[in-house]
Amino acid sequence: MQSSPNSSEQWLRYMPSAQHQRQELRLVESAWDQLSLLSSLSLLSSKASSGGDLAQARRDFAALSSDLMQGLVSEALKNRTEDLAARAQVCIDVLVRNLFERTADIGFFATDVGVAEYLADPDPSLRPLIEARLAEYASKYTVYGNILLFDTDLQPCASLRAVSPVGGLDQVDADAAFLRSVLQSDAGYVEHHAVHGFCGTGAETLVYARRVHSGGRIVGLLCLEFKLADEMPAIFDSVQLEDAQGTLQGSDVVLALVDASGRVLVSGDPLQLPAGWLLPQAGSSGVHAVRHASRRYLMAVRDTQGFQDYQGPGWRGVALLPLDIAFDEASHDERSALANELSGQAQLLSQELREIPQRSAAIQSALERSVWNGLLELNQIGDGGDGGGGGRDAAAPRELLFAKTLLSEIGATARKTAQAFASALQDLYSVVLRSLLRDAQGRAALAMQILDRNLYERANDCRWWALTPQFARTLAAGTQGCSQATAVLAEINSLYTVYACLVLFGTDGRVVAVSQPGQGHQVGTRLDEDWAQRCLRLQGSQAYTVSRYEASRFYAEGPTFVYAAAVRADVGDGMGRSAGGPVLGGIAIVWDAANQLQSILDDCAVGTGARDTLAFVDAQDRLVRASGDAAVLQAPEAIATSRQGGRTAALGGHLYGMGQARGQGYREFRTSDGYEHGLGCLVLRHLCERRLATPPAPMVDAHAGAARVEAGHRVQMATFLIGSHWLGVEAVQVVTAAPDVAVLHGGGSRLPFLGLAQIGERVYSVVDLRSVVAAGPGDAPVLRAADPNRQMVLVRVPLEGGSTREFVLRVDALGAMLDLDRRELRPVGMAGGPAGTALIDAVIPVPTAGGKQAPGLLCRISPQWLLQCALGALAEGPAHDVDALVAAA
Repeated sequence: MQSSPNSSEQWLRYMPSAQHQRQELRLVESAWDQLSLLSSLSLLSSKASSGGDLAQARRDFAALSSDLMQGLVSEALKNRTEDLAARAQVCIDVLVRNLFERTADIGFFATDVGVAEYLADPDPSLRPLIEARLAEYASKYTVYGNILLFDTDLQPCASLRAVSPVGGLDQVDADAAFLRSVLQSDAGYVEHHAVHGFCGTGAETLVYARRVHSGGRIVGLLCLEFKLADEMPAIFDSVQLEDAQGTLQGSDVVLALVDASGRVLVSGDPLQLPAGWLLPQAGSSGVHAVRHASRRYLMAVRDTQGFQDYQGPGWRGVALLPLDIAFDEASHDERSALANELSGQAQLLSQELREIPQRSAAIQSALERSVWNGLLELNQIGDGGDGGGGGRDAAAPRELLFAKTLLSEIGATARKTAQAFASALQDLYSVVLRSLLRDAQGRAALAMQILDRNLYERANDCRWWALTPQFARTLAAGTQGCSQATAVLAEINSLYTVYACLVLFGTDGRVVAVSQPGQGHQVGTRLDEDWAQRCLRLQGSQAYTVSRYEASRFYAEGPTFVYAAAVRADVGDGMGRSAGGPVLGGIAIVWDAANQLQSILDDCAVGTGARDTLAFVDAQDRLVRASGDAAVLQAPEAIATSRQGGRTAALGGHLYGMGQARGQGYREFRTSDGYEHGLGCLVLRHLCERRLATPPAPMVDAHAGAARVEAGHRVQMATFLIGSHWLGVEAVQVVTAAPDVAVLHGGGSRLPFLGLAQIGERVYSVVDLRSVVAAGPGDAPVLRAADPNRQMVLVRVPLEGGSTREFVLRVDALGAMLDLDRRELRPVGMAGGPAGTALIDAVIPVPTAGGKQAPGLLCRISPQWLLQCALGALAEGPAHDVDALVAAA
């Protein structure tokens, strides 16, 4: 049965998106191999390309590529298995909640006066009347296929529908043993799943049974046959979720219900997984890769979480998905602005993957720095060469050009590598995002499914209890505070803990009896609520009415629903059929909304984080009940976004994935009975703190125009990035680029000097260019701590008398080494600080990479500003507005 892939490589063959990313990364690795070979062709090339750095970068990229692919595989697998496990969990938990209601039903129905009186004296002439009463019950609780009454001799006395018993003597003996065990049991219910011959089918049925008492003696027993084969398809269909766009999600998943041994009881796809099939690994909860019917599947098996200490019959939910389609993603719509905004948010990834984005950035920074320093060195060699004739000297320019070209190609390949990793990381973030969005939608749909099923039972209860003979007798007698009616109400309330109170009232609206002693003061008071008036006007025993979600005098915990049905006079049958008599009053059941809604939300919130929120909202977008971080829903745009079908929301400076559902009803409830409660569920899964993204600066083309610049007018510019702007200094003033390090406080240093940093063996003053350039939206603050994504540029400034002074410029990223025409420099009049020294003295148009964008502007840092920095004479002043300068230029 089992055939589990046990490595990332084996899982990878089922993941088309991950395979595509692996192919892209392999193409980049191949390019690095070619560059390594080219760099070994000459000593100058090897030296300029920093062969050791290149080899190390190649090894680092290969290791990171392997880790990244494992991350993609593990996240995709985790995403899919969690989704399957959630579906399996819903199947079994929703069923168990349904069966929990059946355990209460059998307890109440077994005490029904009509049933008890009939079994005490099962007169055949009264059988049509009691069977009509059974039909009344089944018309409200449509989950039952048959209802059967047996006397103490185990003989059938009445049933909802006539059936012919099946099976031979062995089956008769098995049925007798079961019925006898029920008569001997004093349990509140007996739950039994087996072949019951008296149900008229050779298939297994789920039966709830209890003995019936009358006058203090056992007079027989009652059996309720639950329509399991009818119920499970509805549950299976509800698990095939629709997303916000109405697209069916998970329609290829095969769902099933299995017993404790793993035998299939009910299947959502009998062709792929027929009932009766044994899945050995479904004998325990877990996730497995299995081979079934010559096809490989991913299978999730879940035990029930139980409900109010009820664990059900010991069954499990199962979800299977063929492995060959398990990781196909139908849409990548989520790879949009939100997915881009999530890039770099390492907290979204699992703990073992959080270092991958930082590692990728560190490798990229180191390689950019190596190329930058190599070009600096080659420029110095080129400036010092005589360019004359002769064998060796004549070859030098060609070798120099080859080395420069090689370094440019290394830089270009580094950028392609970064793009490949960025794309793979984007896939990784998209997998996580899809998982969170699917989870949010699934929890919202589950909460509404549970709510609708819960309220379905309430609509049934009030209509059935309205047929209780004692209530009709009490109302006909007009006895306020009737002890018999009060006792029946209290007994019902003890069985059905979802109610805060049950209320019996007459045609004049006065309260006759209540289930809770604490509400005894309401007896005799008049009900003027709308729902009470509507109740007294109801036609027929199938009708019911519900209050708005509002405050009630019978409930101190806030707004709630009150369900009500009319109580009618007996028609003289003695069995409490009461379907056609005049209205005597009504029964109202007050739902314990606060506890029930909170319980549903808390159960659906299992596994969420502290910043996640699940909430019920009403039709007017008002918050009804919440679990988790409810404060975020105080912002009105949160619920408004869900109304518009949004998948995400930006609230309180944070990004959230959103799921929302209004529910589909259950059976006839909210589907054909005309009722609409107006509630919906909203789920917010916290994604990350929102950071306003700075538009990326266009990449400067390192190749454009270099060969066309005349030597006498050529100026070599070393460029770097600050925020979204490219700045540069003449390359002759740059000593080297170094990795960013922590800046120590420099005692009496003042801005723009941030402090001191050690580069190599020496310590230098540091000017963080972020401190002198006006910050744009999304720009990070100036910090002394080291940032692996930033770089340091050591510059040397000539002073009078031939001496020099060195200090460090801290920059965001390194750019290209450009050969530019000095004549194209455009002087600008940028206002300086109090000392009158401008940061920028000229700009020059530069081509951008790809040639599709408009030329960018490179801003040259003023030599005078650099000199003032070197002398320590630059006065503190306001940050320079480079944005305004570029706009004016």
